[in-house]
Amino acid sequence: MKTYQHYTVEDFLTDNWFLAWVKHDQPEARQFWEEWQQQNPAQRHTLLLAKDMAEALKNRPHTLSAEQELLEVDRIVKLTRHVPTPSRWLVLKASLNQYRWLAAALVLVILGAGWWISQQKSPITQLAKTEPIPGQENRSTEQWFNQVNGTSQPVVLSLPDGSQMTLMAHSQASYPRSFDVDKREVYLKGDALFSVVHEGKRPFLVYSGTLVTRVLGTRFRVQARPGETHMRVSVISGKVSVMDQKAWMASRTSSRNPVAGVVLTANQQVTYNPGLNSYQKELVPRPMVIPTVTESPETFNFDDAPATNVFDRLKKAYGVEIIYDASALRHCTLTASLAGVSLYDQLQLLCASIGASYEVVDTRIIITSKGCS
Repeated sequence: MKTYQHYTVEDFLTDNWFLAWVKHDQPEARQFWEEWQQQNPAQRHTLLLAKDMAEALKNRPHTLSAEQELLEVDRIVKLTRHVPTPSRWLVLKASLNQYRWLAAALVLVILGAGWWISQQKSPITQLAKTEPIPGQENRSTEQWFNQVNGTSQPVVLSLPDGSQMTLMAHSQASYPRSFDVDKREVYLKGDALFSVVHEGKRPFLVYSGTLVTRVLGTRFRVQARPGETHMRVSVISGKVSVMDQKAWMASRTSSRNPVAGVVLTANQQVTYNPGLNSYQKELVPRPMVIPTVTESPETFNFDDAPATNVFDRLKKAYGVEIIYDASALRHCTLTASLAGVSLYDQLQLLCASIGASYEVVDTRIIITSKGCS
């Protein structure tokens, strides 16, 4: 009986019973490994990393012979023992911190798995088979990158202008090797988080499904997964405009055409239904302190502070409109330490202290109070 509990990633990659599950999906092998994962939870992470690597090899755009595949595995194993700094693909450190060399191995199978492709002089980097992104079919692959994250982990990409894109699992993005002088364009299918370098008049455009998101400099997330009826854009900091691509094209041909869409600021999101051409704008489920706001220990510490000052401080920290009746709150004061507490929990505690209540209406927070004696 093999001691799989002591297997490393490279051991799994060369094991016939493991490959019978990953490559050939044999029912007996699949059942065995599913049960093995439940019995050996400490080794599950290693097994799944090996599975990701094997699937990356399996889904290569060019079929490898058995001999070529063994050479590729051997190459990856050697690289894991001397890992260079990746130039383009970076695995998020938070989720794989305790398995750094394994994460590096996965990066290398994604980076290095292009070895066979590079031998064929192909300019496209792919980790899995995908369909072309709508709107990008006729663009020369010599001038465009087509990046596919076929793994189960987010991957960070550096864009030509220095902006960053975190491509989520099973998502695909396409962008030029060099952005145009008057615009920066990215085509997305799936889910990605963007951190965009501010460049004045050169807008940053993300095309996803039937939506286009336009921004001059901010951090935001676009979710347009294949098969889902809704698309979502949420903003972490800065400001973006979101509109249907037809409306966007119409606005470019004539400035007199009214453009349907929405403008989002920090901690706001919009859910778009292309079938109804409807936009639902609201606050994100968990608002975060705006990254540009300097948060000191005193930011959420209040000592007999007027309630109006407290709500104004929250408004500035989160960039969220908080509406209240100043005259009703003129005698209300608050003493509390709310550091590390989420916005909605902060509001609940504050309102309970002064006998008030709050409700979220669209992207606004409404405070209702009968006053303090």
